[in-house]
Amino acid sequence: MPPHASSEYHARASALCDRLTEEETVALEALITDGGDRKRGFDALYVLLARHRRALDSDRYRRVYERHAGLFDDLPMRAVLDSDMAMLHPGGPDLPGAADHAARALAAYPHNQPLIAHHARVLAELGWSGAEVPSAELEQALGRVERSIEADPERARFRAVKGQLCALLGRHEEAEAAIQRALALEDSGQQGYAIRVIEYQRLRADIRLRAETERVRESLRETTERLEREMEQRLSSVARNIEQREQAELAKLRSESLGTLGLLAAVIAFIVTSVQVADKMPLADALSLLTAIAGVLTLVFTVFAGVYAAVRSWWLAAPALLGAGLFLYASLG
Repeated sequence: MPPHASSEYHARASALCDRLTEEETVALEALITDGGDRKRGFDALYVLLARHRRALDSDRYRRVYERHAGLFDDLPMRAVLDSDMAMLHPGGPDLPGAADHAARALAAYPHNQPLIAHHARVLAELGWSGAEVPSAELEQALGRVERSIEADPERARFRAVKGQLCALLGRHEEAEAAIQRALALEDSGQQGYAIRVIEYQRLRADIRLRAETERVRESLRETTERLEREMEQRLSSVARNIEQREQAELAKLRSESLGTLGLLAAVIAFIVTSVQVADKMPLADALSLLTAIAGVLTLVFTVFAGVYAAVRSWWLAAPALLGAGLFLYASLG
């Protein structure tokens, strides 16, 4: 097996696990506990777990991992196994834990292209799950994946991971193109071809759904902002109209108040003057004068009430007749 830092390590392990017989599997597990060569023991564990992972046998993967992984706590490559184990958690994938383990492995072997893809894939799955993943971290992972694609342009998995990251960054057309390229690069003669194709088809459907969801969300946001602006304009218009009406009503009230005060002052002055004049007249003439004054005052207040609409117009008929009658009586008397 190549060194752990080599990009060929994972490919060699995958090639070996595809050819393992049941007898070789048993022999391989025996090598794990051979303390004479710890790298060989770890390589045996890595190949064996790769076989169970390829076979989608999570129970056997978990049993073998729990039985032997503790022997290699000091090897950084074990973080890859820890990451896979987190993805196979019985309660559902532990994506944050898987991402942390993948990051540790990548920190130890930063030029290992399969580790770059693995870390980026787990990070993308974490983002797709709804967790907050900083855009800067996604951009950094995408940059590493693109460099891996440049080094190995025929690796379909790299293209698929690029598609996931691009979708999270809102670059949906680029994401779908990457998935389409991954589908084209897959070798139908390789084991697990159907599973990978189904996975890529699912990713493409998810990308399209995400793009459509974001378009709908953007449309709703624009509609909401437009409605808010229209509502604000309407409220402002209503507020201005109310303010104008209030100012008009206040002006009218001030005018009426001033008119009323002026009328009262004039009436008081008129009454005082009339009383003073009547005081110097004979009794009969004084009574006639006061009667005429009462009629005039009644008519004045009736007209005032009619002008300012203080009461209903037909209610003013009686005081108008009374005032006119008093005035005529005094005049004719």
